[in-house]
Parts: sequence; C-alpha cells; structure tokens
Amino acid sequence: MVQKSEAPYAKQVPYYWQGGEIGMSVDISFDNLKILTSARWEPWQKEAILKIVPNAILLEPETDGTLEELILESDILFGSTSLPPASLSKSPTLKLVHVLSTGVDRYMVPEFKDSPIVLVNSRGVHGSLVADHAMALLLALSRSLNLAYENQKQKNWARLPIVDLEGKTAGLLGLGAIGREVAARCKAFRMRVIAMKRTLEDDPLVEKVYLPSALKELLAESDFVICSLPLTEETYHMLTIKEFETMKPSSFFVNVGRGAVVKEEDLITALMEGKLKGAGLDVFEKEPLDSESPLWDMSNVLITAHYAGTDQAGLRKSFSIFLDNLVRLRNGEPLVNVVNKELGY
Repeated sequence: MVQKSEAPYAKQVPYYWQGGEIGMSVDISFDNLKILTSARWEPWQKEAILKIVPNAILLEPETDGTLEELILESDILFGSTSLPPASLSKSPTLKLVHVLSTGVDRYMVPEFKDSPIVLVNSRGVHGSLVADHAMALLLALSRSLNLAYENQKQKNWARLPIVDLEGKTAGLLGLGAIGREVAARCKAFRMRVIAMKRTLEDDPLVEKVYLPSALKELLAESDFVICSLPLTEETYHMLTIKEFETMKPSSFFVNVGRGAVVKEEDLITALMEGKLKGAGLDVFEKEPLDSESPLWDMSNVLITAHYAGTDQAGLRKSFSIFLDNLVRLRNGEPLVNVVNKELGY
C-alpha cells in the first residue's frame, strides 16, 4: 500500500484513483530508471519522484532533447503528447505511459494496442469537474440562459421559458466516475435518474439501469440525456438520427464524453427539425469545431471548447496516481487505472 509520506504534498492531494481498476504489474528495472515528461518537470514533481526513486533520471523536452528522441530511451512517459501513438510503440525501452486524460481513444491504434506498453489513464481525477460542467450546461439550457445572454447584449427585457428540474428524468449514458458524479448532482435537484451501462448491476444513485441494447427505451423516457461515454468501437456513432427521433421533442441533450459517440450531422438535423429542444456540447466529432458548422449559429445550442475537465488541480491529482503507481512498481504490486486496450478504457 502507498505510504503517503512519500508524496510531500499528499495532504493537499489525496490519491484520486479510488474506485479505479487494479491492473497488471510491470516488469521494470529501477536501476537508472528514465522517466520522461511530455512538458517539463516542476520542482515539486522532481522532489516527489526522487523520494520514491532516488536514482531516477528525469528527462524533459527542450532541456534534454526532442520528445521524439527521448521516447527512444525512456522507460516511463508521464503526460499527454501530440506524438502519434504508433510512434510510441517503436521505442525499445518504453514500458509505461501515464496520460492526463480519462479518454484514451487516440491511443487505440493497432500498433499501440499490440505493443507491450502499459497504458494508465487519469480515471477518477476529472469526475467532479466534468460533472459540474455537465450540470452547468443542463441548468443553462433549462433556464434559457443562452437566450437570456442574447437579450442582455441587445438590452431586451424579456421573460423566457424555464424547465423545473424536480421530478424530471435524467438519462445518463455511462455510469463511470463522471456518470456517477452527474447522478449525485441530479438527485440533489430531486430529479429521477436512470442510466445505461454495459452490465445490469444495481446502483444506489439510479432508479433503473438499462443495457446498451435498450438505449432507445432510455432515450424515450428521459427529459435530459447526459452523455459521458468514452469513445470505443461499440460507442462510435451510438447516437444517430434514429436514436434522436425516439427522444421527447421537449428534451435536452448534453455531451461531456466524446464527440464521435454522436453522429454530428444527425444531431444537427434533429435540432433543426425539433426532434429535441436543445443541446449543450463540450465535445465534437472533429475539434476544434469547424467555423462553418451550423451548431455555432443555433440559438438552442450551447458550445464550450472541450474544457470541462481542465483544471490545474487535475494535474496534481493525476500526478498523485502516477506517484502511487511508482511505489507499486517499486514494490512489485499491481498498478491502478490500467487501461484495458481491448475495451478501450
């Protein structure tokens, strides 16, 4: 088990992998262990790592070489990178990659999936942040705040329609770390909560659980649909015009998961044709969102630029998972937050 004294800021940043999956062990030598960051090491990060691995060699781009060069000699990579994941698999030494995000769909290419490199994500770190953002979008839509802002700019005093959340049904697509945080917030607003997940396990936060095969049933029952699904082969374009046509014309759609879970052109059609009342979107099929996209000009759409989980505290929380796994590596224990490459999360 982790000795919290080994992380000097552990009192400030508890170990946020709680509830994450315990994964495989990694066979790695701690003699001159080379740990590369995709950005740069902060002094507090160096201090924390060297307390656990005193002889570690900490590498960073610009100072020690290019990222492409350093990958070829590093044992561990901490941080997200714009390098093609396939290029990481070419490193003869790289054994572990820790990314700062929860979603890892960009890493699910054959070269990386087939490599022996262990991938660790930051599941659990962003749950409350992203859930807060989802609720902000939901509340803004339910109170017509997007329209109120336009009225404010035009100095137009006009009362707008609102939707009382109490008693309304929130249909959650995904019941992982983010989904469960959303469920807790919806219950606080006295909403009825139902959810879709891969297994029919009961959850105290939701009234009813649906399998993916019953997606349309959940959609038809929901007043607000909140998506926090990762992007996998199974979830790609899970929501098309056929699914949107089953939703109530009075319902709203919020997406804080992955953009390509939705067939975007079908969402646009559904919004234009009144299949649903509005949408709050933090993620898109292609990012940045094309300036020609009709979504920009839709009065019933709220757009944020995929920043729901962006927060400096998130980096510290993610780093605490990284430190925990360093201790586990040193002790020969299974790691936490290991990504199942077959499932894609």
